[in-house]
Parts: sequence; structure tokens; C-alpha cells
Amino acid sequence: MNKVTSGFALGACVPIFCNAAALEKSDQSILAFLESNHYIEASYGELYADVSGQVQRTDALQQLGIQDYSTGNVVNDYHFANVASKFQIAPQLSFGVIYDQPYGANIDYDYQPETLLGKQQIEVTRLKFESENLSMLVGYQPTAHWNIFAGAVYQQFAGKLDLFGANYSILSGYQVDFKRSSGQGWLTGLSYQRPEYALKTALTYRSKITHKSDAVESINGTTLDFVPFESIEIVTPQSVNLDLQTGLNAKNILYSAIRWVNWQDFEIQPHQFGTVLDYYAQISPEIVHSFNLVDYKKDQWSAKLGLAHILNDHWVASADVTWDSGSGNPASTLNPSDGMYALTLGAMYKFNSNIFAAYGVKYFHFNKANVGKLDTNNPITQNSTLSEVGNNSALAHGIKLGYRF
Repeated sequence: MNKVTSGFALGACVPIFCNAAALEKSDQSILAFLESNHYIEASYGELYADVSGQVQRTDALQQLGIQDYSTGNVVNDYHFANVASKFQIAPQLSFGVIYDQPYGANIDYDYQPETLLGKQQIEVTRLKFESENLSMLVGYQPTAHWNIFAGAVYQQFAGKLDLFGANYSILSGYQVDFKRSSGQGWLTGLSYQRPEYALKTALTYRSKITHKSDAVESINGTTLDFVPFESIEIVTPQSVNLDLQTGLNAKNILYSAIRWVNWQDFEIQPHQFGTVLDYYAQISPEIVHSFNLVDYKKDQWSAKLGLAHILNDHWVASADVTWDSGSGNPASTLNPSDGMYALTLGAMYKFNSNIFAAYGVKYFHFNKANVGKLDTNNPITQNSTLSEVGNNSALAHGIKLGYRF
């Protein structure tokens, strides 16, 4: 392997992390911590989505003179950032800090079609979740090839949800504000590297993190207090990342990744919401079923396979494909898509042996969530359901700057 190949940063050409299942926004990678010597990097990305569907109960809407049943685009633009540093404080001991934004959602659905009486607001779903991670790692290198690492994770989480419309029945006008909370977790893993072959592998486990969130709930502006106020528990999921890079020859490097996230055990259920729902489920079990405000049907799996080509001493080009399993939830304004395929094209320019810049563009084709799984006998659902799902897609781009010293 030549000097350019052996110094290639795993994934440096594709500084875009957003995934497509549940609240997943980043792959929580620790690969920057595995760089040689001292290393600092910063990444910034943006995602622009075109995600839509068609509302239910079109027969009733026709009686109001409504002809347009499209939700319009329900996803706002995303912006995300990542900063990482790694310091080789001794020949066999390293320390690193990584900041990222692992979970997030920004849904803004406001259905206001033209009716016989003019434009009217029929249904609204607004969801915004945001999070921040700060991971602090210590690595021990017993040999030149092995790195055993572990660390602590500090995480913050906050969110807000607004619901309005006939689909929500008694919960139309419901709002909940999840105040910013914090929790602590841990991570651990090991890596094996052979720089002369551009070989690098890493296996990383991240623990679940428990938050105690103060959730302020109201309906049409009136604070709910059916039961005494108590913080709710939100547990962000555990995950496993497996990363692999290997040189094929002096000019080409194959890289791949597999990720598992335990979304099946994730749920959000505010106390007032659950109390109201349980009450009506008891007195009207034929039309009201109990459910969690947010939960997911299955765990997420994702995989990536890519090829990087060394053009010359300064330029590296890359391309990769990504698959994401989705969460298995039925089609809704909060889940119009379920899993995706994506294609990423990237390029890295090395100013010298220590400084590089990388840029990537990623196209997402989202799989349609399953309309057939809807419970049409239940007017209150986890969120506003859809009768059809559009051919949804998104485009993201990102830039990364790295410095070795």
C-alpha cells in the first residue's frame, strides 16, 4: 500500500450520517477515535426531504368540497453537526471526545385544503425531537494492531408534539412539551488495524440511556392534571456498530458497516395521555384502544458498502450504497416511510499529509410504510394514519474537515 492509501481515514469521504428508522439521525460512529497520533475533525450536514402521502376518509372530505387529499411535504429540513478529537497521550494510551446529535425528528404536517367555505385547517401533526451526545473515550493499545476502548456518554434529550384533527377524537388539541433532560450511559469496543494493508476494523457497543423528563401536557391550552405530576422515563436505545475497511490494491479501498439499534424496546408514554386513553378504552373498548404515544414495532438494521479510489497524492473519490430496514410501523404522518436505500458520492482532498477536506452528497429513496397494517376500526391511533404513501425521497450533503498533528 502506498502512503496515501495507508493514511486514508475510514469513511472520510462520506461525512453524512442520517439514517431512516425511528428517530435515528446519526450512526454514532467512534471511528475518529481510531485515527493515528493526534487528530481533530468537524462535520456539518443538511438534509432536504420530499415526503408526503394521502389522508384517510376521502369520502367525508368530498362532502366538504375537498378535492386535494395530499399531505404535502411533512418533513422539515434537517441540519446536523459532529465534532471529534483524539489525543495519543502515551504510546499505549489514547483519549478522545466526540460530540454528535444521535436522535431527532422535525415533522410539520398542516392539512389546510380548499373547502366549500374556503381554506380550512383539517388536521395538524407537529413533532420535534432533538438530542445531543458527548462521548468521552479512553483507549489502551496492548500492541501496534489492537485497541481496546471504553468510555462514558452524557446525553441530552428534548421534544414537543402537537396533535389536532378528527382522527385524534378526544385527543384533538393535545400538546406535550418534553423538557430537556439528561442521562448517562457507556460504550465499549475493540479495533484491529494493519496500516500497511489499509485494514481497519472496529466493533462498538453503546448502552441504553435513561432520561427522567418533565412532560407538560395540555389539551386546547388547558393543562392536564388527571393524575399527580411525575417525570416520565424515556430510555434511548442500545446499539452495536461493526465497521470494516480493507485495501484491495494500491489504489482502491473497500469499506463497509453494519449497525443494529434496539428500537423495539423504545417507547414514550406521558402520564396524563396514558390516563385519558386508558379511561376511554375502559368505557368504550369497541372504538378506543390503548397505545403508546410513540413506540416502534421492530429493531433497526442498516448496512453500507462502499469503494474509495485513490486518484493521486491529493484526491480520493468514493461511492457507497446504504440499506436501512426501518421500524415496521404503519403508514402515518409521523411515519410515511419505513426504511430506505441510499447512494452516496464523496470526494476527499488532502492538502498535505496532515490536513484534508471531504464533501459528500447522498440520495435517499424511502420505502413506503405499510398501509395494510392500519386498524380502521380505531379512530384514535398512535398518530394520523394515511391511506396512501407517496414516492418519497431526500437529498443530503455534508462537509468534513480533518487535521492530524
